[in-house]
Amino acid sequence: MISYITGVLLGLLQGLTEFLPVSSSGHLVLAQHLLHFKGESLLFDVWLHFGTLLAILVILYRPVLRILRGAWLWMTKAPLHPFQLVNRPEGQDTYLLFLVILATIPTALIGFLFKDTFERLFEGNLTLLGIAFIFTALLLFLTKFKRSDHPVTGISINPLQALAIGTIQGLAIIPGISRSGSTIALALLLGLNRKEAGEFSFLIVIPAIFGAMILETIHGSAALADSRFLGPAFAGMVAAFIVGAFALKALLHLVNLGKLHRFSYYCLCIGVLSLWIAR
Repeated sequence: MISYITGVLLGLLQGLTEFLPVSSSGHLVLAQHLLHFKGESLLFDVWLHFGTLLAILVILYRPVLRILRGAWLWMTKAPLHPFQLVNRPEGQDTYLLFLVILATIPTALIGFLFKDTFERLFEGNLTLLGIAFIFTALLLFLTKFKRSDHPVTGISINPLQALAIGTIQGLAIIPGISRSGSTIALALLLGLNRKEAGEFSFLIVIPAIFGAMILETIHGSAALADSRFLGPAFAGMVAAFIVGAFALKALLHLVNLGKLHRFSYYCLCIGVLSLWIAR
């Protein structure tokens, strides 16, 4: 079982790295290797993710409310033809809802089909972890060459772009591939506006975290009933929420400034470090 100090430290690490494009799962794998932390690690990670989920709901409450409003409009005004509202001003919220659902489909499929495979493949394998970090670094660096930002009215994301972003989010179950970094970087490379790319990246992670929490809560129900686990997990969740809220605001600001590529140098260093430890 973990201590409160370890729980808070991992929560701080989760809150900082979940939003910054440096792979929170990759850092947790590396930290757990160095701290020799084993056991209910995956379920504990889900508790930490829940803390960062709360941060998303607080910081991005406006687009979250838009999605909820879109769901209400679809159910009350166009239950059989959801896209008939798209061309109306109020229908933009419904369209955003279905883009999030569309992006969630490949994420869910990849997670369902390959989750166990990737877990076994990357468990304690710092060589693969280092390679994944370097891949993230390359993807982030490519955003440096994105043309200048452009203003948009309404929603500029199309269904194919949503599917592509959802697919790379699914691949981010691989430790070392940053979820936020890969989704925002791909959105920018596909031509999306910076503000829209940043917000959409975190909107589509909401159902992914909820789904992971449900699955891992079922699998780790015995640990949930253990007060020795629950206390440190809750402490880690609170730490992840507080730090995550600040990290999310900072990242969205940097994305709007076009400075996402600066994180590529850090990911490259962590990748090289992982390879060095693994040798």
